[in-house]
Amino acid sequence: MFETLFQRTRRATTGIAAILALATMTGCAVDDESFSPLDVQVRALSGTCGGQAGANPFSTISSYTLVVRDEAGKQLYSKAASASGPTLTALEVPAGSGLELTLIGNAGGKPAWMARRSGQKIVKNTTSTFDMTLMQVEAFTCLSPSAGSAPNVLFPSVTSIGKGRVLITGGFGVSNTAGGKTELSGAQDGAWIFDVDSGELREAKAQARMAVPRAGHSAIFLPKSNRVLIVGGAQKMSVDAASGPPVWKVSDGVNYPYEIFDVETETFIKPEAVDFAVKRVFPNLMALSDDFVVALGGAVWPASANLDQTSYMNSSLYDPTVGTHGAFVDVKSQLPLNAVRAGAAIAPLGSTPDGGTKVLVWGGDDDNVRAEVFVESTAPGDGLFDASYTVSGDITALAGGLYFPSLTPIGTAKAKDDPSTTVVQFLSVGGIRYANKAWQAPNKDDVYIVSVNEKTRKIDTERVGGLDAGIYMHQANRTDAGHVVVSGGFSAWGQPASFTLRTFDIAKRAFENPPASATFVKRGGHGALALTNDCVLMFGGVTAFDDLSKTSAAASDIYCPAHLLP
Repeated sequence: MFETLFQRTRRATTGIAAILALATMTGCAVDDESFSPLDVQVRALSGTCGGQAGANPFSTISSYTLVVRDEAGKQLYSKAASASGPTLTALEVPAGSGLELTLIGNAGGKPAWMARRSGQKIVKNTTSTFDMTLMQVEAFTCLSPSAGSAPNVLFPSVTSIGKGRVLITGGFGVSNTAGGKTELSGAQDGAWIFDVDSGELREAKAQARMAVPRAGHSAIFLPKSNRVLIVGGAQKMSVDAASGPPVWKVSDGVNYPYEIFDVETETFIKPEAVDFAVKRVFPNLMALSDDFVVALGGAVWPASANLDQTSYMNSSLYDPTVGTHGAFVDVKSQLPLNAVRAGAAIAPLGSTPDGGTKVLVWGGDDDNVRAEVFVESTAPGDGLFDASYTVSGDITALAGGLYFPSLTPIGTAKAKDDPSTTVVQFLSVGGIRYANKAWQAPNKDDVYIVSVNEKTRKIDTERVGGLDAGIYMHQANRTDAGHVVVSGGFSAWGQPASFTLRTFDIAKRAFENPPASATFVKRGGHGALALTNDCVLMFGGVTAFDDLSKTSAAASDIYCPAHLLP
């Protein structure tokens, strides 16, 4: 399936240079209402996916619109400019900081392409120079490397590394099916970097390779040291089409259990010595102050099947101050969990009064401890996992613990029973349950608004309808203040992925079926990430687990939903 859809698709990157200078402003809150010239190198990713033919956008764009908004989303400036092929009338923009610049390419009388840069500073009386890449609105823009080809992979890691760049690593590249079972292997050790502003996807410098091939690993950016910590992963997994999700054994876990990617040099650094890291697959990584990281979960699933409970009842601490490159250290009983976690989800809950991290840990357990909250202490690399929160509501109506849900922050609201109290809310989508010693098929009812009340230490769950099937090993990304994009995933054992794409309207508390869902390449086990232009990058994944034996073309595309248009 991927071969027929992707081998005929090519990425066409076209560049133009223009001085943007328009002189009409709406709104205010800019520096003395002054204007400065903007020098933009405009490019476009013109390959499209889902069987649609690519087109050169500069032959179809009839005009451009430049919109400037402040950090709160208030529109400060909007102006249209005529276009003739790859040319653009000169524009000027208001000076200020923390600005969001959106360039819209209009074709056929409607917005058809967009590019965006956020958090920008426009200095008064100074020309600002930017790269911006147009991507198609409400469609899938395909990516292909600037040189060579990328293999299609299952369970890669997709991680932001700052300045609009993304690091893509690992994933299974081989599948073999016999007797109703599929063996996943051929984990990759390569690394790819995508730059949202230039639109370039390329291999890391000198074709840098990880110390060991990995799939099902996790990664987190360390901003202070400008490095990425890569944790866990497996060399192989097994899929039984009749019984449940892919499974792994501790012996399948990778050694080295972690490594580091240096963003500046684009090189991988393996651990200096054997330390206190634990083999984990799909682990959860929590960023603490000063580049300390807590790794948790990643146990064999279901949690009750884990033969080494002791190792996974504790989290692991990465200390960036140890040795030359940092290391996982022995924290003994300082960071114990309250349950063995496997396939859990985490999301930021807020900050402590001292500015430390608070994180909600959700699922990944056999129904004993549905959730716990991590609270960072003032001591470097220290904190507490608190399971005293009571989970109630609709999630308790179904039996079994929930594995592989997605958990997305969606803002705050007033508590139902006390309007003077604010609760923090999340969207929990999908997952699978383990009950009566067996995996239960994905259930479409497993979609909830999760409300955390810190005052009463209660977590309430309210079911949200609107999905036509249950899903797991999918992705969910918040794209703007009002929406979450849910993509892909599997809905049944041993069956091809059938779920496509949905957007969740946070204000309406409802799912919507966007037009682009009709051309989504159905797949699960992909990596996905909301980019700095608010579009969603999706990399890898398969329609069926044995697809890796049938294709080598990478399924990589970017979705820019129409709700992003200002």
